[in-house]
Amino acid sequence: MGGHFWKPSGCCFCSLACEKSFAGTGKIRYVYTMTNRNIVIFDLDETLTQKGTWGRFVVGSIRGKPLKWPPFVVRTLIAQIRYMLGHVPRSYVKETMMCCTLHGHSRQEVEAMAEIFAQNEVATGLRAKALHVLERHKNAGDRILIASAAVDLIVDPIAKRLGIDEVVCTKMAYCQGGYLEKKLGSANCYGQGKLDMVKSYLAQDADFKRDHTHITMYSDSRSDLAILCWADVGIAVHPSPRLAKCVDEHGFEVQTWD
Repeated sequence: MGGHFWKPSGCCFCSLACEKSFAGTGKIRYVYTMTNRNIVIFDLDETLTQKGTWGRFVVGSIRGKPLKWPPFVVRTLIAQIRYMLGHVPRSYVKETMMCCTLHGHSRQEVEAMAEIFAQNEVATGLRAKALHVLERHKNAGDRILIASAAVDLIVDPIAKRLGIDEVVCTKMAYCQGGYLEKKLGSANCYGQGKLDMVKSYLAQDADFKRDHTHITMYSDSRSDLAILCWADVGIAVHPSPRLAKCVDEHGFEVQTWD
């Protein structure tokens, strides 16, 4: 009989792995291994929040500025079409939206906008049970991360208000004068890139060992399929139609947080 490993998800700071092996002797051998505490990773947009954040933030930044709307709509539409045709990466769409709305603002200005957005989002934009789920994991002593394709400008202040210290997301860039650059400051934290960035982030912790850590991932989107499969437990929260088609195949749990 081959070895069977069990990693319980309810332990606060460690888990107990139990290996059973008959090894031809008729006896059961138990090997106990202390592991790191559980890690719980949350997607942000439409998982913790009811709606996407980036698009609403940039649109809000040009509210009351009618001259900025025509170039924003036209250039964003063209960028979306080019992305769908495979001519440009997804980050190009994000950079286009940024250039049409936020470029030319100082870091102080955009951070002030982001603080107001984050305050409103946490007050009225979260899923009904999001805070309850977060609190349950905090009370269990779990290590909590947000991993999001949204930019640090808006993810960081939202995470701060949720009491989450660790964030893996797309980075903005600023020039020496403190003004927003036209290009992003990192790779887009999306799809396989999100998994790669989470792995890189966790690898900075000398005590982190993947084989000895129980990881849970919450997401609504099929774009997170790679990280959902990599996790020990993948949980589809209000799954999109595309993710819903993958639930049975990959054994994901489905949750609704209304």
